[in-house]
Amino acid sequence: MEKDAATDLAERLRPVVNDILERFNQQGVTPKEAGTVILALTHRLMTVLEENPEDRRHFILDFISLVNHYLVGEAGED
Repeated sequence: MEKDAATDLAERLRPVVNDILERFNQQGVTPKEAGTVILALTHRLMTVLEENPEDRRHFILDFISLVNHYLVGEAGED
């Protein structure tokens, strides 16, 4: 995704993410519970994307990249 397109997407989705996080806060959702919600949503998305393999592949690669960046940061803190 081009940088401008990625920035536009992030700006468009920021309010949705903020609403979800606010709802988690209002309902007292713990970080562990939030992780379970995210995993459930990821599973649901993977199911929906079965009909669109290219979008599914792109999502998987983005997700793996996110996790890898996090793990590299964690490893650097040791």
